[in-house]
Order: sequence, then structure tokens, then C-alpha cells
Amino acid sequence: MFLNYLIGLTFLLSVTFIDATPAVAFGMVRANIVHWANRYSDSETGVSSVRFLRTTSDDGEERAGFINNLITALSSSKVTPQQLQNWIKEGVPVDTVFTRLQLAKAGDNLFDNPQFVRWIEYTDELNAKMSKHVSVIPTLTAQYGDDALYEMIKIAKNVPSKRALATKVQTEQMVHWVNLGKDPDDVFHLLKLDKEGDKLFSNPEFTAWVKYVDDFNTKNPEEPASITPTLMNYFSKSNLFKMAAEANSGKGTKDIVTKLETEWLQTWLRNRKSPDKVLIDLGFEKAADTLLGNPLFSTWVKYFDDFNEKYPDKKTTMIEAFTKTFGDAGVTTMLDAAKMKTTTDDIAKKLESDQLKMWLSSEKSADDVFMALNLDKVGNDFIDNPLFKTWMSYTNVFIKENSEKKATVFSTLEDHISDRLLIKILEEAKKYPTMESAATKVQTEKIQSYLASKKSPVEVFKLLGLDDAGVNILSTSLFQPWLEYVKVFNKQNPNQRVFWYDTLRINSSWFILERSIELALANPSTVKIGKMVESARLKDWLGGQKYTPDLVFQFLYLHKKAEDTLVSPNFKLWSKYLDDFNKRYPDHKTTMIDVLGEHYGNRALLRMFNTANNDPRSKKIATELQNALINKWLIDQKTPMALKEDLISVETADEMINRYVKELAKVSGNTL
Repeated sequence: MFLNYLIGLTFLLSVTFIDATPAVAFGMVRANIVHWANRYSDSETGVSSVRFLRTTSDDGEERAGFINNLITALSSSKVTPQQLQNWIKEGVPVDTVFTRLQLAKAGDNLFDNPQFVRWIEYTDELNAKMSKHVSVIPTLTAQYGDDALYEMIKIAKNVPSKRALATKVQTEQMVHWVNLGKDPDDVFHLLKLDKEGDKLFSNPEFTAWVKYVDDFNTKNPEEPASITPTLMNYFSKSNLFKMAAEANSGKGTKDIVTKLETEWLQTWLRNRKSPDKVLIDLGFEKAADTLLGNPLFSTWVKYFDDFNEKYPDKKTTMIEAFTKTFGDAGVTTMLDAAKMKTTTDDIAKKLESDQLKMWLSSEKSADDVFMALNLDKVGNDFIDNPLFKTWMSYTNVFIKENSEKKATVFSTLEDHISDRLLIKILEEAKKYPTMESAATKVQTEKIQSYLASKKSPVEVFKLLGLDDAGVNILSTSLFQPWLEYVKVFNKQNPNQRVFWYDTLRINSSWFILERSIELALANPSTVKIGKMVESARLKDWLGGQKYTPDLVFQFLYLHKKAEDTLVSPNFKLWSKYLDDFNKRYPDHKTTMIDVLGEHYGNRALLRMFNTANNDPRSKKIATELQNALINKWLIDQKTPMALKEDLISVETADEMINRYVKELAKVSGNTL
């Protein structure tokens, strides 16, 4: 039989080439041989023209292979459109045409091969003719495998001229995978989306994958797949939610993120996950301070509402959920931070009010809240601490609602904190009308207990926090009670007497003491105590420290007053100090003009005197100092000419020099 095949083939070739040009003859040969070979293979070998399958006959298999190779050899890259139409009419399989177009040899350059486009078009036309859709993907997958084919598609999509074709093939690939039931997780990995990191949601391939999951679920409604489990395989919860929050504002990714969030909400609801646990899932466990301003907060609020509606028996409040997750102190800190921003200020204030109501409804005492806010660990610098401010607000509300417990609100704190901290808290509490009487009572009792235990005024000074009062120490409400304490202590303990000023001086810097006196003297309510401290300071300089008038002159900054020196309030103090010093230490007596002369020259002194002469309060001292300066010139034997040169253009210089000349004449015995 095979011999007949060869004879027929030889005859066909001979007839075809008679009276034909080589080119025409070859085209005719190719078309006729292919047509004849297909018919012969069907009738003689039992090999189908649709696909060359092996049979049990080795002879038939040999003939089929020969025929197939012959067809392939004759089906070069110069296949005509007519030939393709003939194949379509005959229903030649797409994989057979793929081979006949020699695309199996295209390798990685498949998308560069013009015949590939013709093959795709052939498949489309064949599908249009046939009732059953045939995909190009099985052929391509058999040739390259899923991974290599995807990489080729990906590369082609980056070339504008090939993008449409590559996208078409990719779409078919996705459809093929759906039909095969390929696991979305496998597709995610195959698309290498697990390597994208935090840029995942902006990757177009991710959008394609999400669509694949949708198509997969449409095809498999009984066992739908979820996006979330796959993502959780490659990203931590916190990173995933962070990526979603950042992508939520993007135009191309917002819909996908919304879909993701919806899926999360549905999953959490099915699992009855409480809102406080969802806060942790969303990654807020360690980011409470930014919660209210985070884009994911709206997602959580939606879940919060849905949860309360679906499970009314487990209904909770927002502030309760926050407290379970972050604790009382964490929530308070979070709300304080949110109040600093205009976008979250309103909701933060509302939640702050809800927090106080929650504590009241749960019958928490002021002491309970104090401990819940960890205020026992805050230390002494707590005045501006938001935790303390919240506690004060709650204590104020608590006393209003429970006036019968007012007396014990502060006394119970003694078990948790030091006396120093308690005293500071009481000072702040005295600013609230509802707490003032209770705070004052506890404070008074504390001071009395110090007397009973004979605590030193120095120790009590620190217990009352006066060493931290700064420049306002003389105006603080505890300074006067402390002075009274010193007075009573000295009376009760004559052998342990303490001079109050020594304690004040030792525990205050030079600047703080100086400034506190200035502030006290400027305030009518504290001017009396200011003068008392000022006087005590001068006495200490004189008796304890034995400072010279010149040194005190500098302590009082009189060496920097220039023309205003004599009219300065401190000059009067210094003048008295000078008198007291000269009386107490006659051997070290000094004059006012000598000290002034150490810091100011003749020109500056004359200007100083001129300024003082214009003020009735200092005119007398100015006159005395003018006389003293003339006497000093006499002692120093200044010449009138030298003085004129020194005092040129200084107002009243001529008058002073004339007076000096007269005094000089008296001393020398000459009359001018």
C-alpha cells in the first residue's frame, strides 16, 4: 500500500511541473500534495486530519509521520491567505497550523514573528466558524509552559506595537486558567506578585489577578476563592493594611482597595470578631496616636457600625473598643494628640467626653482612674501631662456627681504617691471650685503632720515643691504657709532654729532669686513679701557673706545703668547697704563717689548727675555727689585744663569746672 502512495506522489509531481514555471509549479505542488496527503491519510492510514495520533499499526504510524513531515516541509512561512482559508474550511486544528507555520521554532521571539499574528487570526476565524471555542493557550502552554509564556507576554506588553496582541493572549491565558480551575494563589505566584512588596496595589498585574479571582468565583460559585488569604501568605496584616491605606487615595487602585476592605469586613463579621480585635488586625495596636486621622479609621468605623447592627447582644461603644485595645492611658494620649489637629479635633473632644461618662457609668473612683492612667509613675513633672489633665477633669466631674465622697478623693492618693507629688496635685486641685475646699483641707493636714513629726523646714521646703517653683516662688500659695511653718518650728524647736532666707537662697539660683524679687515687687499682692526677701538678702550680704559695697553695686546691676544709675530703685538699696557696711566695718569704710568712680568716668558721672537733678527724688543725692566729685578732683590734683579736655561738650561741665577752680583757689590760698 505504501508503494502505491509513492507511485501516486511521483505521478502528481510529474504532471504538475509540465508546462509550468518553477514558482507556480511549486505552489501548485504544495497545495495539491497537502490536500492529497490529508485525504490519503484519512482513507488509508486511519490518521485523522485534525490531529496526527498514533495507532496500533506501526506501518500506519510511519506513513502518518512521513505525511506530517512532508506537509510541514511544504508549509513554509510563505503560506498564502487562500491556504489558511482552505485550512479553516477543513477545520485544521490550531496546534497543527502552529506547527505548519513553523512557530514551534520561534522560541522566545514568538511575538516578533509575523506568522504568530496570522496564527492568532486563524484561530479567531476558526472559532467564528465552529460552535465550540478553541483557545490558543493549550498550544502555547505545551510549547513554553505557564511561566515562560507569561514572561513573554509581560515583555511584549512593554512594547507599544505588541501590547494589544500580548494583552489579548494574556486575557485568553486567564480565561484558560479559569476553565482549568487553576488556584488563584498559584496564579498570584506565577504572576510574581509576591515579589512586588509595598508597590503591589499599583501594579497592573495585580488588577488582572483580582479580575481573575472574580472570574474564578463566577465559574466556581460553590467554592469561591478569597483575595485575602493569598495576600496574607505573602504580607503581614499590618503591612497589608498600611498598603491599603496608602493606595486608597489612588484613582486606579481605590476600587480594588474598597473591594479588599469589603472582603475583610465580611470575613470579620462572619467570624464575629469584636471591633477591638479588628483594631489590632488593622495594625493600630502600636499606632494609636494616628488612629483618628488614618484612612483606615473609616473602614473600622463601618465595621463597628455593622458589628453592632448584626450582633446587638454584643453591642459596644467606640470608647470601650478603644479602651480594650489601648488601655485608659493609651486612649487618653491618643485623644490628646488628635485634639492638636483640626481634622480630628471634634471627634477627639466627643470621645474625651465619652471616656469620662464611661468611667462614671462603671462607678470608677478618682483613685481608680488615677491608677488606670498610670499617674503613680509619672513623676513630679506632670502639670502639662495630658493624663493628669484628664484625671483632673474626671475628678471634677466625679465630685459633682458624688459630693459625699469629696473628702476622701485626695486622701486615698497617699497610698500611691509621694507627699511631694500629692502636694503638687492639691495645688492644682485648688484651682477648681468643686475641689478647692477638699484640697486645702488635705494640704493643711499634711503640713500639720510635718510639724508633729518635727520635719525640718528645709525638708518641708522641698516637700512643698518650692525648690521647683522658679521665679514665681514668692507668689506661690505655698510660700507663705511655709514661712509660717518655719516660724512655728523655730518656736517649738529653739535648738534647731532655721533662718528661712538661708533655705530660700540655697535652693534658688542667683537669677531666680533676683527675678523673683523683681516680680514680687511689681505685684501689689506680693510687694510686701518681696521687700521682706530683699531686705533679708541685703542683711545676708552684709553679715553672712560680708560683700563689699563695690561688689553689691554690681550685684544690683548698677554698673550697667549709666545715666539712670541714681534714679534706679536699686541705688537707694545700695545707698543704705553702703551706710550699713561703713558702720559695721569702719576699717573698710568706702565712699559713694569712690565706688561710682570705679565704674564710670567723669563724663558719665556728669551726665548721671544731670539726669538725677531733673528728678526731685534724686536731686539731693546728685548735689551731694557733685560736691564729692569736686573734692575727689582736689585730692587727685586735677588741672582745669585737663578737665576741660576731658569734659568737652558735656552739659554742665563748665559749671562744674568753675566750681572746682574756686575750690582749688581756696585750697591754694589764692583768690581768683
